[in-house]
Amino acid sequence: MTSIAPSERSVESSLQYWLIFLKFVVQKLELHKDVPDLSEDDKEERRRLWWATYIIDRHAALSFNGRPRITDNECLSLPTPRPDPIWNQPGPLLPGSQGRSAHETVLSYHVGNLDMLGLFLPLSRILGEILEYRFLSDHSTFNTCHGLLNTVQKNILQNLEIWYHSFEALVGSVFCAIAEPDCDSFPAADIPTVAYYGFHMYHCMFVLLHGPMDVVRMYQDLTWQSSSDFLTAGEHAVACANIARHILRIDPQLSLMYRFFGTYFLQSSFIFLILAQKLGKRSDDLILRNCSINLQVLDMFVAATNMDYQRTFAKLLRRALSVNMAESTGDSVPGQDQPTPELTGVPQSPLDPEMLRYRWAPGYTGLWVGPMG
Repeated sequence: MTSIAPSERSVESSLQYWLIFLKFVVQKLELHKDVPDLSEDDKEERRRLWWATYIIDRHAALSFNGRPRITDNECLSLPTPRPDPIWNQPGPLLPGSQGRSAHETVLSYHVGNLDMLGLFLPLSRILGEILEYRFLSDHSTFNTCHGLLNTVQKNILQNLEIWYHSFEALVGSVFCAIAEPDCDSFPAADIPTVAYYGFHMYHCMFVLLHGPMDVVRMYQDLTWQSSSDFLTAGEHAVACANIARHILRIDPQLSLMYRFFGTYFLQSSFIFLILAQKLGKRSDDLILRNCSINLQVLDMFVAATNMDYQRTFAKLLRRALSVNMAESTGDSVPGQDQPTPELTGVPQSPLDPEMLRYRWAPGYTGLWVGPMG
């Protein structure tokens, strides 16, 4: 699951078609339905395959600017996976829920345990809702129904709150403090690494919900830049950067799930690139600090995967930081003869043409730069 990623190299150049084939196979095998005469181990294996595909489906939809192909209605009656310690224990699985509560046995927004499926399954359900909300916002008919859109957004925020409180109950409030800028303490050693990635994805959900997702839209939409949505997206982007700093501490090579993590990290970084480019030397220390953190993570991404979009974004972020440092010292940067526009000025985008290949607007395909047909 964690190796799914966009790339123009090797077999991954056919990734979209592999994803379509994967969905076809799991539906053809009816993995979203329990088969009564199978053993508990076989039932659990089928469920885990289905739910892993469910997560991949929503991750691919975000990565490639699409809509989820697997619906919640297909699998609302399918029990969710059991915790990894139960699945990995020797001997056959016992029937029944084994003491699990109701919201831990059906698809919900609660974090039941700190393994990969336990963390990312409820987050992926929320991600699917955000993607559908974004589709409604871009639809020429539904985007005029402001009451409907506000209701959908409020429901998603409530679901995120459910996720957070159940997550905090498992990791503790001290761990959750890693999202704060001034937190330099190390959380308890028994917190699994995957919890850091899940917490980052949680904050990224707010960036996706309150932001346009598309870097050009973010740059040009002056109404959004002066709205409360911009402030909320910015606050959670700061939290993402702080968590990324801790991820580098415990997983310096980003070896756990670097490709899955890449899409969410990129989305949470757009706002800092825009602020650094628009504000120029007026960028405050917090913006520059978060840009520097994100650049460190991007450098690790490039070293680990060498993906085109990561190299391009790292180049843009490094250039923005260089320009800001040069402006603060009065030096000039080659190729930067034009002044950086003010935040409230005319939106003349200086974004690199290579970066403009990766768009999250109608008619574009996100990180996928090949034909999608």
